[in-house]
Amino acid sequence: MGQSPSSVRSKSSRRSFRGFVRRAKSNKSSLSHTFNLPPSEEYPELMNVNTATEEQLMTLPGVNRQLAREIVRHRQMIGRFKRVDDLALVSGIGAEKLELLRPEICTNIKRQLSRASSCTHSLDSVRLPSENKLCSINSSSVFQLQCVPGLNQEIAANIVDYRNKKGPFKSLDDLIKVRGMDIVRLSTVKHHLSLEPRKCESVQLLSNGHTYPWRDDLPNEPTLNGVKEVLRTPHRKSLSMPTKLPITLPNGFATAPVNDILDLLAAYSHRPVVEELFTYERNGIRCCRLASWNLHQLSIDKITNPGVREVVCRTILENKLSIIAIQDILDPAAMKIICDELNCPALRRVREWRCNSHKWDYCCYESTDGPTLGFIYESSHKGVTVEDVGVDQLHLLSEAPDARRLGEELTALRSDKCLVSPQVFLICGRLVTVVNVQCREWLHEDLAVRLNGVAELALACKLPLILVGEFQRLDNVQLLKSCESLLDESIVTTVDASVAGQSAILCAGSVSNSSLNGHCGAIKSGLSHLAIPRGWSWGGPASPYCPIWVEMNVPD
Repeated sequence: MGQSPSSVRSKSSRRSFRGFVRRAKSNKSSLSHTFNLPPSEEYPELMNVNTATEEQLMTLPGVNRQLAREIVRHRQMIGRFKRVDDLALVSGIGAEKLELLRPEICTNIKRQLSRASSCTHSLDSVRLPSENKLCSINSSSVFQLQCVPGLNQEIAANIVDYRNKKGPFKSLDDLIKVRGMDIVRLSTVKHHLSLEPRKCESVQLLSNGHTYPWRDDLPNEPTLNGVKEVLRTPHRKSLSMPTKLPITLPNGFATAPVNDILDLLAAYSHRPVVEELFTYERNGIRCCRLASWNLHQLSIDKITNPGVREVVCRTILENKLSIIAIQDILDPAAMKIICDELNCPALRRVREWRCNSHKWDYCCYESTDGPTLGFIYESSHKGVTVEDVGVDQLHLLSEAPDARRLGEELTALRSDKCLVSPQVFLICGRLVTVVNVQCREWLHEDLAVRLNGVAELALACKLPLILVGEFQRLDNVQLLKSCESLLDESIVTTVDASVAGQSAILCAGSVSNSSLNGHCGAIKSGLSHLAIPRGWSWGGPASPYCPIWVEMNVPD
């Protein structure tokens, strides 16, 4: 009651302005002079979603500004829409809305919306020669194959999986053996495929030529010679100047410089606004932050991924972490790559962080059996100096009578089921012992007794001792009765709650008896990047574990 007729019209009865224009053109004779239309070439019947701006997309039925922005963002990520059905992958567009849009849109590059839109720069503005359009089934990645008309993401993944298990395809007809492929689909896609790679074929857009051995669900990509050095070396002339190394876009058309693509991915990867401005001071007392982070199978291949490297470095810089204990290191050389990026940034987002002292170093426990542990630390910043002095130097720097015995006990800490790496730092002239721990399964009772004994010995020597690391389970932390846990037990320290793990920071004795000021936390945001693989998609976390931190007062 009291509603106007327009307010009770069903959704299915709505018509867009563009639809009205098309109906008007088909029946010009019945319109008054008020509705005389410009020439048809200025108002084509279908909107090209590959060149349309946000404002133009908003003229489509059911498309608001947020959805138009998502369409443009998705288009920028994939290069272009190959077919109208590709819009179903855009967040916010379901089957019902796609059917509503289908009569209004097209993806044909020749059918431009207007002269203005034809001037719009897009990633597919230049086509490669026709002989280079075929997609090689023996070298293309999942993301290149799924852009072939007739292949979806699942079948593309099955093709790569079959190729990895059985070897290269000897004939296009062998695709019929791939799960999900049938005769009709094969006949449709064959003329888009080839057995040999294109002359200019390079690595896939997001992988940048690196394999991901730490991801079991991803196929190995071909390696592009020299790309690692390109990504690590900053350009001397300009922060935005692209490298000369081109890569092939997954749509099979234009090539683009590596740095431009990485800048695009970085721009669309969320970086958090740091809630608290930490100025190396708390209540008028100078302090620094100690952190712990399980980087989950940290290897050279993993840290070479620009998304992983950016997340690790920006997280360290944004949260002003002075000492970071790292767990699950597969290759100690990966620690050097992190420090090199912090000291001489090659990534734009790391370069642009102004509060970087560029004085980073690392130390790593050498292990010949499985993963190891290490530390990254900032040697000097804002009056806080950190120096790695080693456990064997403890008795030389401390006047405590039991300092030698404490050093011996720290050196002897080792277990088959648990990695333990003690390290002594000199923070503003004060000795601080940090014990880095990674429990693979459980904390053996004998080792728990030894850790408790070391904590009590450190208290007797009046030397701060902090245990940090990944303890797998909460009951492992509870075995360390001589130490006080600083993080609340209810804090989730993993990115995904389904991942098993319990990161913790403990101090010998109580907080009141140590130099810790009681401020601590877990970093939950800014841990993902669009250049990091996540299953068969992108935008994954650098590690399934969150970094945690605690503040320590340092002497003036």
